[in-house]
This record gives sequence, C-alpha cells and structure tokens, in this order.
Amino acid sequence: MPSYPLILCLTFAVVGSLTVAVAAWTRRDDPTVKAFLMLAFGCVIWSGGRLLELSSFDLETRVMWAKLQYFGIVAVPIAWLCAMIQLSRPRFVIPWSLLSMPIVINIVTLGLVFTNERHHLIWDSIAMVPGGLPPGAVFTHGPAYAVVAAYSYLLLLISLYFLLTARVPSSSLTRGGRAVLAGGLALPLVANIAYLRGWTGPLGGDLTPATLSVMTVLVWICALRGHLNDVGHYARLRVFDALQEGCVIVNADDIIVDFNPAARRLLEAVERGSPYPAAWNDAIAASRSGMPGSGASHLISEERVDYELTVDPVRNLNRQPVGSIVFLRDVTRFRSREQALTSENSTLAVRLGETEEKLSRIEADLYRDALTGVFNRRFFQREAAAALANAFERGIPVGLLIIDVDYFKQYNDLHGHVHGDECLRRIAGALGNAMRNGPGDFCARVGGEEFAIVLPHISPRETREAGLRLLQAVRSLALPHGGWPEHPYVTISVGAVCEIPASPFLEPMLEKADAAMYEAKRNGRDRFVMRDALALPAYPA
Repeated sequence: MPSYPLILCLTFAVVGSLTVAVAAWTRRDDPTVKAFLMLAFGCVIWSGGRLLELSSFDLETRVMWAKLQYFGIVAVPIAWLCAMIQLSRPRFVIPWSLLSMPIVINIVTLGLVFTNERHHLIWDSIAMVPGGLPPGAVFTHGPAYAVVAAYSYLLLLISLYFLLTARVPSSSLTRGGRAVLAGGLALPLVANIAYLRGWTGPLGGDLTPATLSVMTVLVWICALRGHLNDVGHYARLRVFDALQEGCVIVNADDIIVDFNPAARRLLEAVERGSPYPAAWNDAIAASRSGMPGSGASHLISEERVDYELTVDPVRNLNRQPVGSIVFLRDVTRFRSREQALTSENSTLAVRLGETEEKLSRIEADLYRDALTGVFNRRFFQREAAAALANAFERGIPVGLLIIDVDYFKQYNDLHGHVHGDECLRRIAGALGNAMRNGPGDFCARVGGEEFAIVLPHISPRETREAGLRLLQAVRSLALPHGGWPEHPYVTISVGAVCEIPASPFLEPMLEKADAAMYEAKRNGRDRFVMRDALALPAYPA
C-alpha cells in the first residue's frame, strides 16, 4: 500500500502551492509574480503527478503519471531562477534570449521522457514490486537522468548567487528572509540524495517535490508577500484615483480596461470592457505611430463638455506596447472664458475702429484745410521740414512751389465770400490734379489764397514742367474774374525752387520760392518763375 505520510506530504504540497498561486494571481502582470506562478504551478504538477502515480494500480498508469510529472520537473528550476532574479533585481527584465537555451533543454528533456521506451536514457528499467495493494514500482535511472538532475541543480546554484548578492533590506526581501531562502535550497538537494540512496524508502519514496513545494511557500512568506504589499504599488493606484485629470487605460484590443473617478465625472458613458469613443481614433492612432509630435494634445468637443485629450503608449518591462493611457483635461470653463474673451475682443475691436475713425477725423481737423480739403499750414510746416531734412541728409534735390491766386481780394469784393470760397476749392482741385503725385508729393493751403507744393526727389526740369502744368490747369478752369480788364479769368502766379538743400531747415528754400513767386507777380502775374541756374526768369505760357 502507498505510504500515508508521503501521500499526506504531497497533498499538503499541492494544496499549499495552489493556495499561494491563487493569492498571487491578481498581480499576474508583474514579472516577479509571473515567475512565482510558474514555480507554484510546476510544483503542483510535480507533486500532483507524484500523488496520482502513487495512487495508480497498474504499471502503465504509473509510468504515464511519472512522465507527466516532468512538465513540473523541468519548469521548477527555471521558474525558481527567474523568481530569484526578479526578487533580487526588481528593475531587471529577463530577455527571451537568455531563456531560449533553458527552454530548448526542457523541450529536449520532455522528448526524451516521452520516448524513453526507445532509448532508456531517462529510465533504464521500470518494474512492479509486489508488496500489497496497489503494488509499488521501481524506476532504475539512466544516464540522461543524471544530466537532467545536474542541470536542474546548476540552475538552483545560479539562483543562489542572485539571492546572496541581492540588496537587502528591500521592499521584497529582508536579511532574515534571504537567509531562510538560501538555506532552504538545501532541502530539495538533501531530499533527492536521500531518495537516490534509498533512505526515504520507509516514508514512501521521493520527497523532492514536496520539499520544493515547501520552498515555494517559503518564497511567498519571506519575499513575495512583501513584494505584493509594496507600498509603492498601492501609492501608484492611489495617485491614479486621486488625479484631477481623467485617466482611461485602453488595452491593445482598443477596449477600456480601467479609468479613474475624474474620467467618470467627465465622461458619464465610459464603461469597462467597452470600446473607446470613436472621437479618440486620431489621437490613439497618432500615439501608436510613434511619429514626432504624436503626443500632442487633441481638442474634443461634445454636447455637454469640451476636453483636451493626450495619449501616451503603455509598454511592459520588455518595451513591448500593451496599450495606451488616455489623459482627459476638462477645458469647458476655459472655452467659456475664451468665448467671453472673443466677445470682449470683438467689442474692443469695434470700439477701436470707432476710436481710429475719431482719430482720423481729428487728424483731418488738425492737418486738413476745412475749406479746400487739401492739407493745411500746420501739415506743410511739419512735412516740408521733414522732406528737406531728409533731402539734405541723403544729398538729393527737392522741389518747392509757392502759388498765389492773382487779384483774389478784388474777386472776393466783386463776387462775395461764398463765390470766393468756391473759387479756392476749384483751384485747389485743379492744383491736386495737375501734380506729379509721386511718393511724398503734397499740396497745402498755407494762407488765404496761397498754396504750397512739395516735390521730393525731383529734377529742375521736372519742377519746371510741374509749374507750367499748374498754370495751365487753373487757366483751363476759365473762371471769370470781372474785376480786372487785363485778366478776364482767374489766374495764378507760381514761384519755384529746386535744389539739394544747403541746410536741413525749411526757411532758406521757402524764402527763395516766395521771392520767385513775387517776381512772377511783378512780371505781370499769370506766370511761372523758377530760381535755379538753368531756368529762365519767367514762363508766362
């Protein structure tokens, strides 16, 4: 009959391993927990297979369970090594390249086990031994068994190195816990040696799987429980819930996995297990593309709320993308303020336009002659002085023409002020039409019936032509004078000067132009006189 102490040990081994595996299952995304779960389930398979082997009545069934145990036998050493690496080096990620060789060795081992009848490398012979119900079985180990055993204990020895060099105390390990795990590694070695030497025969056979299950429970007590109670993990969860911004976690299948309370307040329709809103498509697609600027914010406007959306990819410790985290920021109040500011800006723009219009009117009042509409004396003094100063600085000629309406006082006395005003308006219009209209040219009324014209950057010849055009323009009006027989129509006298200013001041050129205008009057009026070396004294026609 099977040994009841062994049956009891194996039963406790299976239950204990399953219990700690279930306790750690909720954190199975953690690399350390993944390695621990592999260790626990390996012990369950090994101890469970051994338990079922002992409970079988025929040799064929016993051999089958003995072979199935090897799924656990090959898994436990590598799982133990991975668990120790993760517990001692929490930030280290075990690359698949390091695991590829052990995995290949495990596959080869399983192949040898399930084809043992052909080569007898694992078990040289298997025989039933009468001794009660059910009968026992004796497995004589072949050479490959010794290689597999040596390989397994080599992995455990390597794990001992990582365990002894771990920085303690840490969130997972204490010095005492490390000592317990390091010392406990001797248990499976002692149990296996005792089994091979036949010392565990009275207890029913191999105790190695039970001792490894004990080690698994010790890992839970000494290390993993502290790892699962890591305050950092729960602090991160607390921060996730306390964030004022909405956070939504989306997995690689575009399904909402989790969200914080702020996201629920912002989007009432968000639900776990449902696809993310279609409005997020562009933002999530841009984030997954990894292109520059893919993490930019996107503004989403809905009927009830406006929010800013930012998507960051989530990667596991192997740097593989596993989903996205979506940050939602409520900008409804900012949009309301923006609308209010836009409205206020529109009002300000209207007021600014009105102010500019008023300023234009004020400027017209300041610089425009109210009667004729041309510039006034104030504008002439300012702009003429600036034009002459610029011409003096740059060394370029400037033309200045002074125009006076002939016998205007008699015209006013004869026809009245109303007709006199209309006469001045028509003359001002004629003068404006006859000007060159170049950059900086302007005409101004500087006295009762006196006008001035400034022509920057002009030659003497062009100045003379401009003066003659002015004479002809006023003659073309054919305004009857009636007060002077020699001048039946209203005419003008024009004095001009064109030169490079000898000083930056207006007065010297103004005196020359004014003197030329008076010379035109003395010479019979209705004529043009220009003060320059090339001009004739007067141009009556």
